[in-house]
Amino acid sequence: MNHNPLLADLRVIELASMVLAPSAGVILADFGADVIKIEPPGTGDLNRNWHKIPGLPISDFAYPFQIDNRNKKSIALDLKSEAGYEVFCKLVTDADVLITNYRLRALERLKLEYDTVKAINPRIIYALGTGFGEEGDERHKPGYDTVAYWARSAIETQIFPYDGWLRPFPYGAGDHPSGMALYAAIMTALYQRQRTGEGSKVTTSLLANGAWSNSIMLQAELAGAEFREVRPRENSYNFIGLHYHTSDGRLLKLSLVNFEKNWRPFCEAIGRSDLPDDDRYATAQARIENMPALIQDVTEAFKTQDVAYWHRVLEQHDIPHATVPTYEEAANDKQMQANDIIIPLDHPTQGKIRTVNSPFSVGGTDKIEPGAAPGLGEHSVTVLKDAGYSEEAIQALLEGGVVE
Repeated sequence: MNHNPLLADLRVIELASMVLAPSAGVILADFGADVIKIEPPGTGDLNRNWHKIPGLPISDFAYPFQIDNRNKKSIALDLKSEAGYEVFCKLVTDADVLITNYRLRALERLKLEYDTVKAINPRIIYALGTGFGEEGDERHKPGYDTVAYWARSAIETQIFPYDGWLRPFPYGAGDHPSGMALYAAIMTALYQRQRTGEGSKVTTSLLANGAWSNSIMLQAELAGAEFREVRPRENSYNFIGLHYHTSDGRLLKLSLVNFEKNWRPFCEAIGRSDLPDDDRYATAQARIENMPALIQDVTEAFKTQDVAYWHRVLEQHDIPHATVPTYEEAANDKQMQANDIIIPLDHPTQGKIRTVNSPFSVGGTDKIEPGAAPGLGEHSVTVLKDAGYSEEAIQALLEGGVVE
């Protein structure tokens, strides 16, 4: 491993809970930044216990907290107290970055908003993640990815099935891409500071990231495009992106983007080399007019063999496809392992397990090995000592309940 990680000289203060902002902080930690997570005494980050909510996979291990808080330090600090606020000010004085997703009114009430922090440390990069942005009537509303990212972007409008209803979106699936945007904003601001010597505030929101994720369809609306009516699968507009059942009950997903290249090889792969010369499918217009019949022909073809067979022949013909996996299959995906997407984690209580890596690498440097997410207040004393507090002062803060 690299003994001098890329961001080893970066000091980060994290005032954040749940997923959006902590997911930006964990990428900084992956590359060696010293990330100090400030949590409220007693409760800590809500995400420490969110794995217990009904519907999530059952475990005594706080797996959501682990993924977004590995390699960080935790100090349990009462920011509502005068002494606790003084500790915060001392910590932020030497920091390079402050990350937060506290709600705007809470930041103002606790004197944690940008102007106040900037007065303490003019070189700070202040990174704010919100649900709905800093302007407008909804700026103070609570925002989670289920509502601010998935619903408000109209992504759910696009993907709700024709029959039935979707299960909930995976926990954090909108937060993590939004956290990546916050990370990118932080690094852009650090580059700006390198050029100008000045700190700055960067911000992103779940609302903005949801819109960006669905920006092509939103651009269609903005450009005045005419949206098509929703149709059932058997009468879909195009067979090329549908799911197909195999003989062993698996679900296969196609993606024939380069149709001119893939059409004949695809027909050969599914044992229907007659289809390109069939008058019903010989031209683009003919296929449009006879799409229900084409969907039926392709559907019946896939039912004749198991998924292993289809993987083999579709790969031979270079057709983009995938099996819709179980979580067990996804977690043991050999391609993910080959590319260090799933990596080992030697956890002090869980033993040798595995975890999900952050999704990019930088040539010439290594990430630090993933470690356990910290216990609440696990590093309180260490952080205070590093900040210059004496043994007596630390003891007074502990006895006063300012620090745990």
